[in-house]
Amino acid sequence: MILPYVLAAVEALAFNCVVEPPRNVHVNGDNASSAPIRLPPEINRWKFDLALRSKADRVDVTLDWPGDPILAGKALGAVPIGPHDFTFISVHPGPCVFTVSACMFMFTLSQQADGGADILIQPSALTTEGDRSRPFQVFMTGRCTPKGASR
Repeated sequence: MILPYVLAAVEALAFNCVVEPPRNVHVNGDNASSAPIRLPPEINRWKFDLALRSKADRVDVTLDWPGDPILAGKALGAVPIGPHDFTFISVHPGPCVFTVSACMFMFTLSQQADGGADILIQPSALTTEGDRSRPFQVFMTGRCTPKGASR
């Protein structure tokens, strides 16, 4: 159950967001490293708008990503995961950048004291070796400013 006071706190949030290009994670024993994924320059569009609005017993999400380079697609309802923190997924029927068919991304948004928010985007991702696929870790991090604020 989503608590009514949490919904009231998010009555309406609107952001302009910018994320860094996707990075992958390499795990080797106890060590982990990260490197940017080389994508074609024509899809490097990492700015998008995001809005959250409370409705009765849910939080609606609008994701407006011009050029949608990763095929994030349509965002589904957000879930409050903390006092100023939300998570939601987005789906797209494909074809996809990180998977073979349907695309799915998890977004985690954490609003900060200045009104902006930190954002983490994690796609479901596969790598193919021969005739087999296996999951691999990809992430994008960034910052969202309140809509109408100067960047």
